[in-house]
Amino acid sequence: MSELPIESSVGETQATPRKIGHRLFDLILALTAIFISAISLYVAIEHGKIERELVSGNTWPFVGAIYSNEYGPNKDVAFGVVNGGVGPAKLKWVEVSYKGQPMRSNLDLLRQCCGLPSDPEAAHKALPQGVVFSYVDETILRPGDTVIMLGVHRLPGAPEISNRLSKAISTDLSFKTCYCSVLDECWIGDMKTTKTEEVEVCPVSTHPFDVNGR
Repeated sequence: MSELPIESSVGETQATPRKIGHRLFDLILALTAIFISAISLYVAIEHGKIERELVSGNTWPFVGAIYSNEYGPNKDVAFGVVNGGVGPAKLKWVEVSYKGQPMRSNLDLLRQCCGLPSDPEAAHKALPQGVVFSYVDETILRPGDTVIMLGVHRLPGAPEISNRLSKAISTDLSFKTCYCSVLDECWIGDMKTTKTEEVEVCPVSTHPFDVNGR
């Protein structure tokens, strides 16, 4: 049975790797081993990147806006959000603007766009059935999920508010949203186009929109 060669010095003795006795050949073997190790490391890193990209692609969300003049059984005029991606969306916030002016709430929007009176009694006469709304900030949207932020019933005897909202939705409303994937990859978008800006984390909303606010 062969034994490891021994090197000794004052005070210590240690085993050293066996060499063939040719320095150039030993150097070539060492460099070859280092090169192969470097290639293996590179391949492992690239494989990891590809795996992460595949996982990221399979969990990619996309939050867009949905508009409808005949939503649901009551044929509501409505707008909201939809996840058109392939992965869940952690929706942080949505901002709503009318003619470039940030809105505070659904009621604020209806006053600005559609002539909803500020007086509660007059507002009730203009919208006797009230409005339909859902919270979207800090919610999870599964792929294909739709959430209505505001819906107004079409009433034969009082069509003014719904007609004005329908016009505002098609021409004067704009949005801004920030959402993240399950991998905490985050984007800011306008909900009307596919253009998005990737961000490390969602910033605090500049103009919070409270669907149930005054």
